Amino acid sequence: MPVSGPYNSQNSQNSQNSQNSQNSQNSQNSQNSQASENSQAGPDNTFSSAALGTARDGTVGYWDGSADRTPKQDGRSGWDALRAMATGPRRGLMDACLHGMFGVTLEARAKDKPATGTVALNGATLVTLEAPTSAFLADEQLPYLRTYADLRGDRLNEIIMQTGDIQSFFGLVGYMSPDATKWSLALNQAMLRLCTMIEMPLKHGFDVARPIAMSRKVQPMIQTPGHGAWPSGHATEAFACATLLSRLFLNASVDPVEQIKAGNELYRHAERIAMNRTVAGVHFPTDSMAGAVLGVTVAEALINLLDGAPQTRTRVFHGSVYDGDFSLGRMVQALATQTEIKTGTLSLTPGMVPGWLAKMWDEAKDEW
Repeated sequence: MPVSGPYNSQNSQNSQNSQNSQNSQNSQNSQNSQASENSQAGPDNTFSSAALGTARDGTVGYWDGSADRTPKQDGRSGWDALRAMATGPRRGLMDACLHGMFGVTLEARAKDKPATGTVALNGATLVTLEAPTSAFLADEQLPYLRTYADLRGDRLNEIIMQTGDIQSFFGLVGYMSPDATKWSLALNQAMLRLCTMIEMPLKHGFDVARPIAMSRKVQPMIQTPGHGAWPSGHATEAFACATLLSRLFLNASVDPVEQIKAGNELYRHAERIAMNRTVAGVHFPTDSMAGAVLGVTVAEALINLLDGAPQTRTRVFHGSVYDGDFSLGRMVQALATQTEIKTGTLSLTPGMVPGWLAKMWDEAKDEW
């Protein structure tokens, strides 16, 4: 069950907690309640509707059906229209916009080629992931689970909380509240939902086995999700949030790779969230590396679009042959070698960001 806090109080609308995914973090800190945010006094019910109806009958008097006011909707901007939306419809609009920018394709494993998943931005390849086989994981990754299990006693509370909430951990680094940082929260929640839209087709298509499928001695401390392990959803979302929030908290253009090298606090939390999934026994280190590459690259691309940058970085993760552990230091090493994570560039198409989203981005930056 998700743990609510001052930063999140996730509702169940998007909850995938039965799958141990923190994608339920879409409430923007209790803004989802239409009873408190979007009505005159309280939720509709038969009694209040009847009372309002009789009050109208007793005060309106005769009405010939003619108009006596001018709608303020006439000629207003997309941003003003969005600000008038309730939380649910606003999320729907944001998701339709962001999800329409990205697409996922998969190619099955062939004799001389690993299973490959591609994430595209506006039709151009942004991220390429090459998945490992079960035999490779059993030989090269399963031994990590034995040593990680030694940390279970220390990490138990974090692991349980993170099955339904990662946003609160980033809230330790920068003050976040639905009143003071409304648009930062809205964008961060949208990022989490975008990650879900991208990662789940990859998980389904790759269908990479979980550690419990390879040894009865793993015995995870939480329920193992039924969907595929690779890439890790927690790592994807944690590193995407760390990238987005680094840009906002620092209120300046940042290089995610340099921030990872420096070990800024947001990325250290992302690292720990990802590693906790291996401690719990439900992920291999390679799952987290794949998710970290995916999350950073997608978030970096979105930030560059919002900032009006001319290009963004692309990445290829050769996960089919990656036998290493996961940490920020190991990620920096992999990024530097170009043999485990290959980096390129992609030109961005002008005009992809609608005016209302550009205005939201400006408002979010001004919150810091």
